[in-house]
Amino acid sequence: MLELVAADLLPGLPEPTSAELDQALAGTCLGGPVRAVLKGVRTEVLACADGRIVGVASWAERSPDGAGALLWLHCLEDEQHLARALIERAVAGLGRRTVNAFMEPTALAPVGLPARMRPGTRRALEECGFSGTDHGRYLHRRLDDRGGRLYAVADVVECPGLPGWRLQLRERDGSRIGEALVSVPVEGTTALQWLSLAPSPSSRGNIVLEQCLAHLADRGVREVTAVLSAPAEGQPDLDAALALHTAAGFDEIDQLHVYTRRP
Repeated sequence: MLELVAADLLPGLPEPTSAELDQALAGTCLGGPVRAVLKGVRTEVLACADGRIVGVASWAERSPDGAGALLWLHCLEDEQHLARALIERAVAGLGRRTVNAFMEPTALAPVGLPARMRPGTRRALEECGFSGTDHGRYLHRRLDDRGGRLYAVADVVECPGLPGWRLQLRERDGSRIGEALVSVPVEGTTALQWLSLAPSPSSRGNIVLEQCLAHLADRGVREVTAVLSAPAEGQPDLDAALALHTAAGFDEIDQLHVYTRRP
């Protein structure tokens, strides 16, 4: 199973471990405890006659609203019928109810199916009656080309309540220009959780992001990932945020989609 999961990894995500697989099998949220809202977590595998595992899927029921949740699924991506067989098993096992797919973070991956990277699974979901919604963009930036900090502008504060580092960014004169929260690095990789700017008559987003990346490189971080969430209705689109991250060297790797199937 770990080989199947590893084959679907987005750039910047660390190789899955046996412990993380055990957590995912138990319905554990990414970076958090077992989700109390999930019950009846079930995992099934597809195997060849020789015992080789070629597919695995996990699903459960959400206790607050009674909806089903297809939590995660991995298979040989060029064998679309395998994904469809697993999805049909999940839908049948959950019965007549609304089923959401890839809407829960797990110990193996964040929310959303990488739609371009996993076309077989995406098509299988659509064939089984699921409709996709844009959840956001997955971005990746290597820091091997970064030197040290442009100047000392960051204090790092550990966040016990939030598993990560809070970077408090300042100008040379000490005035605050923004903050960033990143996950605790694993194998030299961290995830940019959010970036905020202090009120200013001019845009400082590029300065804040550049200083954040330079500071992380100075602390031995080699790769940074980020998920830019799709805007809610009435909110600004992603163009400005994408432009900011692209100017800082991030590459857009994929679109993350979540799916819903009505009974």
